[in-house]
Amino acid sequence: MSTTTPPPRPDRPRVQDLVGAVLAGGDTEDLLDLLVRSARTDLDARTAALALPLGPGTWTHEIVDGPDAPALLGEPVVPDSPAGRALEDADAEAFEEIGSLSIDAQEHRALLALIDAAEHGVGTLVVLRGTADAPSAPFTPADRERLDALAGLIALTLRAPTLGVSGELDDERGRIARDLHDLAIQELFAVGMELEGLTDALASPGEPPSNTRIRSSVAASVQGVENAVAQIRQIVQSLRRQRPEATLTEQLRHEVGLATAGLGFVPALRLPPHPGEMDAELPAEVAEDVVAVVREGLANAARHAHASAVAVSVSVFSEGVDRVVQVNVSDNGRGIDPAVQRRSGLANMSSRARRHSGWVDAITLEPGTMISWRVTLPPV
Repeated sequence: MSTTTPPPRPDRPRVQDLVGAVLAGGDTEDLLDLLVRSARTDLDARTAALALPLGPGTWTHEIVDGPDAPALLGEPVVPDSPAGRALEDADAEAFEEIGSLSIDAQEHRALLALIDAAEHGVGTLVVLRGTADAPSAPFTPADRERLDALAGLIALTLRAPTLGVSGELDDERGRIARDLHDLAIQELFAVGMELEGLTDALASPGEPPSNTRIRSSVAASVQGVENAVAQIRQIVQSLRRQRPEATLTEQLRHEVGLATAGLGFVPALRLPPHPGEMDAELPAEVAEDVVAVVREGLANAARHAHASAVAVSVSVFSEGVDRVVQVNVSDNGRGIDPAVQRRSGLANMSSRARRHSGWVDAITLEPGTMISWRVTLPPV
């Protein structure tokens, strides 16, 4: 009995599209979620899991997509497992030779690809097929190629903050992408869902939808499109209002205003008593990073915190012989799950802090979280 390769599934994203998404930039965590989810769906797997190093000789499952997520997410990689042994044995010279490897067991099959993530260390992307009750087909060479391609894109995503792209251009591009995603694209997605439901109702056998239902769906869709157009116009107008010569204080107030749409309320902004002195004291490269950290902190609160209040505080003070600038972004949301050791959410902030001999930390509040970022100013 001969077998033929099935045609590509229409909902399977092309590698070119995923490459475009990675190169377009955006939130690292969102991109990693997309790539891990693609690994599961593209390879018809039960579960896909990304493991990254937590410390020397220790790896944890940072992103998991599929029904096994509750059991795996945040859990360490078992040292004696195939993935654990592969990670222990991996080194930079061995990646080209190792590639991906298959693991067959009675209850499931797994395909594993190693990831060289530069400063993040060595990681692994694993997809699992089958259960004890539902044996699965073995992985094919095409599956291996697809997983290796996705692992390469994950490595590129993890390396992106250190690739030396212009910080100002990258930040601006990321802000535009976030605004479009959180506002206009979500509105258009809802329109698509509404029209898809109406199309299915019209095509299904039996009683067709009433004229009232059709009019209601079309009216809701038209309103959604109008909302999306208005939001895109607002984004364009905000870009036109930005001035290269804007002071740090003006830029911070601008970021707080933009974040209002995503949060649903106005976040509080606390600045020094004489903000003009702060504007004059901070070098341009530090001021640029302060704005970027505030922007990312507000975006993270809008996406993940489910908070009803957010506060941004920027202060400059003396510490011994040094002058220090500190940024705090706090919320009263649901906080960070202590069982999930995820590094990607703070990677960009950490990179910006290291440029100026600083650090960033996530502090648990009752309720909520505070992201605290501080750096030392260069001597005058």
